[in-house]
Amino acid sequence: MSFSEIFFLGLLGLIVFGPKKLVSVGQQAGTMFARFQKVSREFQTQLQQEISVAAKDSPKEQPATASATIH
Repeated sequence: MSFSEIFFLGLLGLIVFGPKKLVSVGQQAGTMFARFQKVSREFQTQLQQEISVAAKDSPKEQPATASATIH
């Protein structure tokens, strides 16, 4: 985002919420964003763990060699 876009959004928020309410809205938005990031990290960690467990449990396939395919 460019500076002008951020400035416009701040000005719009000031008009919609007012100067007193804008601070609390910003804090709530920051808290929600932090929670979203935490849940996202937990999901990624869980997914990576499941993938690694599945990779360990699956039988390994032997790649076909060139000499085995030529008769």
